[in-house]
Amino acid sequence: MHAFRRTRSGYVTRLDPTERAIVASVVGDVAELLGYGVADVQAPTDGDAPTQPDGGATGGATGDDGFPQLHWSEPDEADALVPDDPALARLLPPGSEDDDVAAEHRRLTEDSVRRSKGERLRRVWWDLSRGEDEIRVPDDRAMVWAGALTDVRLVLAQRLGVEDAEAAERLQEVAASGDDEVSRALASLYLALSWLQESLLEAMLSELPDTA
Repeated sequence: MHAFRRTRSGYVTRLDPTERAIVASVVGDVAELLGYGVADVQAPTDGDAPTQPDGGATGGATGDDGFPQLHWSEPDEADALVPDDPALARLLPPGSEDDDVAAEHRRLTEDSVRRSKGERLRRVWWDLSRGEDEIRVPDDRAMVWAGALTDVRLVLAQRLGVEDAEAAERLQEVAASGDDEVSRALASLYLALSWLQESLLEAMLSELPDTA
C-alpha cells in the first residue's frame, strides 16, 4: 500500500491485488450494512460496463468510466428507527440528545444520509475493483474517498470496541499481539486505512494556499 500523492489529474495510490481485495471487501460490507450493497454490480473487467450477476445491465446511465448511475428506492419508514447494530448506529448517530427531536431528525434525514454514504462506498468499491494496482482518484472524487474511508474506519472501530482516542492509540499493540487473529487483522486494517486516509488528506491540504 502506497501513500496518496498529488498528480496533475488528481490523486494516485497503489495497492497490490491482495490489498485491493481486502479493502474492497470491507468497503462492500459497510455499503451492505447501510442497505446499498455491491452484490448487484459485478466488478468491471477490461473496461467493460458493469452488469448484474445474471448478466443483465444494471440499468440507467453510466459515467465515463462505466460506473453505474445508481437508482435509489423510496425511503422505508422502518429505516428511520434507531439501528440495532451498534456499528450502523455509529454511522447514523442521533441528531439530538432529546429523544423526540432525534426521532424526527432521523425520520427526515436518514434516507438521504444512507443514500449519500452508500453511494460513495459503492463508488470506492468500484474504483478498487477495476483490476489496476494504481488507483487514480480525480479531484472531484477525493472527498468521496475520504468520506468512505471515514465510514469504514467507524465500523472497524466499533467492532474493535474503540470508543476514544486512548483506545485508538492501543490498536498498535492489538495489531502486533492481540488475543485473537480476528482482532489483530481488524486492528491492522484500521491502522492501514487510517494511514491511507491521512495521506490523502495531506495531499489535498497541500493544494491549499499558504496564508502565513
